[in-house]
Amino acid sequence: MIRVLTRADRRLAGAVFVVALLALFAGGRTQGNSRDEGYYFDAAELYWSYYGDLVENTARLQPTKSFTRAAIERGFGYNHEHPALMKSLFGLSWRVFHKCHCPEQPGRHPLGYAKKHTTLGLLDEEAALRLPTNVLVALMAMLVYLLGAAAWSRAAGLVAATLAVAAPRLFFDAQLAAFDAPIAAMWVAVVYAYWRALDEREWGWRCGVIFGLALATKHNAFFLPAVLGPHWLFVAWQRRRLPPFRPFIYMATLGVAVYLLCWPWLWFDTVHRFREYVSFHVNHVYYNMEYFGRNYNKPPFPLSFPYAMTALTLPVTTLVLSALGSVMLVRDWLAARRDNPNAAADTGTRATGLLVGINALFPMAILTVTRAPIFGATKHFHASIPFLALLAGYAVHRLVLALSDGDAPISRRRWLAPALAVLVCAPAAAETWRSHPYALTHYNLLAGGPAGGADLGMNRQFWGYPTLGILPWLGTHARAGAPVYWHDTNQAQLNMYVRENRLRPDIVNTGLEEPGVRASDIAMVIHEKHFNKYEYWIWDFYGTARPSLVLDDEGVPIVTVYERPRK
Repeated sequence: MIRVLTRADRRLAGAVFVVALLALFAGGRTQGNSRDEGYYFDAAELYWSYYGDLVENTARLQPTKSFTRAAIERGFGYNHEHPALMKSLFGLSWRVFHKCHCPEQPGRHPLGYAKKHTTLGLLDEEAALRLPTNVLVALMAMLVYLLGAAAWSRAAGLVAATLAVAAPRLFFDAQLAAFDAPIAAMWVAVVYAYWRALDEREWGWRCGVIFGLALATKHNAFFLPAVLGPHWLFVAWQRRRLPPFRPFIYMATLGVAVYLLCWPWLWFDTVHRFREYVSFHVNHVYYNMEYFGRNYNKPPFPLSFPYAMTALTLPVTTLVLSALGSVMLVRDWLAARRDNPNAAADTGTRATGLLVGINALFPMAILTVTRAPIFGATKHFHASIPFLALLAGYAVHRLVLALSDGDAPISRRRWLAPALAVLVCAPAAAETWRSHPYALTHYNLLAGGPAGGADLGMNRQFWGYPTLGILPWLGTHARAGAPVYWHDTNQAQLNMYVRENRLRPDIVNTGLEEPGVRASDIAMVIHEKHFNKYEYWIWDFYGTARPSLVLDDEGVPIVTVYERPRK
């Protein structure tokens, strides 16, 4: 039976949103930026330059100038292998909130477009660009609470919302101007809207709109109908009548329209460009990923990867509770059918447990079914985490009911749910905070922590994000104009560090591969299994294997910095 959400539930949902947003925003202040973010920073500013020109052209009564093929290609041609929604939102946030420390403003961006800097000046550039991701994941936590509270209880909703955010890898990505946490949030939003639409007419078109926004976030959303369709059939079987089909109609019509509206790149040569987009991801280049001591950079990939990585990276309390919740849901459903086998059709069911269970598994199973490359560690199946958290919330809900017997004092029953919620959420929150800001190096207690993960031969990191940790040392020790080999850190990342006053602008980037190492006086290696050759090059060209700095996470080396001996 679905609970009717009250004003208190809405206030709690608002509190969940605010707390999650503040936690993510605070964490992002000390979180290094990633290689992909560097490209998305540039794309965000470029895309918003298009919208700025659109506003100016409209003010001049010449809006059609912004809808020409040339204008669209100039505005959205860069990084067009990904949809435009999140980059446009990053750009909007940057345009409204940022304050730029760079001395050249106003001027022109390296990509060649005019930079307009009239903003509120409330946030640093990086924080402003990342804010939309923070907001979406906070909204995800709020929806998880609402689903859990409506389906089961407030305790279930609060536990689920907390554990959905208190997951080290998802918390890491939720601080970045990238797409992996946003698509997890959008996945939850589509599922929530569909769940509501099973009985509430107005949620049909909302489901269509949200699905379109999910498509415009990342291609993972194309798999959602394959998740929701079987569930819809199961609900029809249980109700002995067809539930509303409106969600799917709106997804196929309004959703597609929203998708196209959000991505101007597809407005010209639509079929060809969409095929190009699909081909890019179907034939995606392979990247290296270490898994139990073996480096994988081409097929076949191990089918166990998403499940083993989830088991070794999610907090153990979340794993145990989600498994317990799964068992309890199945047990309770079987018991209900056993106790009343001849009951009439359950006309009010939404099969919430099945919906949550399918979505807890399916984002991981996508890699198993499609045999997609395993690069990116856990980021491609983050959408599983909120639903695993909901299963954990159900376990707490059932435990509270079991412990709150009718003979217990009212005061005990009143405090049992919050006390139990705090007890089960505290370890996950502590582990998530412990993992910050190097969550891609962090592994859970089953693995033995970061050191245990390294001993197991698990991937230590990727994306070149920990460079932020060596910038204070570099600012103190590097001579004026020092040539530095930055290894896996790209120029777009360095540009942001300079603009944020975290990196001295005089320090030179010597470039890539062996020529970059040879030309440098300071060189770093960002530790991954397939990067060993770069450290050998440094030892050879520098004539020393003695590091000047080793950045570590609980004893696990992440970045090692070398200086060329002075003659």
